[in-house]
Amino acid sequence: MLKIYGSDLSGPANKVRFAANALGLKYEYIQVNLREGEQRKPEFQKLNPVGKIPVVDDDGFVLFESNAIIRYLADKNNSPLYPRELKARAVVDQWIDFISSHVGLAFGKVAFNRFFAPRMKMEVDERSLKEGLQWLDRYLPIVNDQLGKNKYIASDKMTIADIALLATLDPAEVASVDLSAYKNIVHWRNALKKQDFYTKCFKEYGELLKK
Repeated sequence: MLKIYGSDLSGPANKVRFAANALGLKYEYIQVNLREGEQRKPEFQKLNPVGKIPVVDDDGFVLFESNAIIRYLADKNNSPLYPRELKARAVVDQWIDFISSHVGLAFGKVAFNRFFAPRMKMEVDERSLKEGLQWLDRYLPIVNDQLGKNKYIASDKMTIADIALLATLDPAEVASVDLSAYKNIVHWRNALKKQDFYTKCFKEYGELLKK
């Protein structure tokens, strides 16, 4: 059986669970206790030498890096979430890369400094926070405009690019990132968060914290 190693607070790990759920896959979800440093233990670093989540073990085939994982799972299951037609797939890959390299990097700076650093008793990097916010101001309008052209980010059909974007934006509320100015993003996001692939994980990001 497929094993997914992750944490409820990890956007990349949640991305893999969202994808697995959307693909209808059965899997064992293994919570990695990041606070206790389980990701640094030798047995975990045999799976991922970088010591990060997510990691999947698909009957002995081990893979890390969330974008590689969701592409692999969709491809293996011949899913329309990752179209096989060359140009359609290229567009999906384009948006996955854009989300990771631009939106995700910016969001990570903001979420870390506003949410994670204070809880880890780490100093907030104000320069990094400012830079992240500036990048979001630059890149979120691009995403919003794209979602005004299509129902989903890459086309009028949902793809793994939407799953990547949804997971990236998931900590918006806990990171105090106001998305209300981006009407297309808000409409798209609210619709996806009602779907089974999301609700099978949790009702909302940060639910683990409330527990």
